Amino acid sequence: MLNFTKMDGAGNDFVIINNLNLNCVLEQNKIVDFCDRHRGIGADGLMAVEPPQSNGDYRMRYYNSD
Repeated sequence: MLNFTKMDGAGNDFVIINNLNLNCVLEQNKIVDFCDRHRGIGADGLMAVEPPQSNGDYRMRYYNSD
């Protein structure tokens, strides 16, 4: 099971997932399925919170719905 939050802003909506443990492999077909408004959650894009690559607290990665 994948826990997620759905948020919107500026007329767009996003699926947000906590991937700090990198336990979710985000392949293109999976992202497209999550964002599909008929068969999935439905969103303009997906944002993943991941471990930082440098001195930050985390890294945000954005994926378009297509």
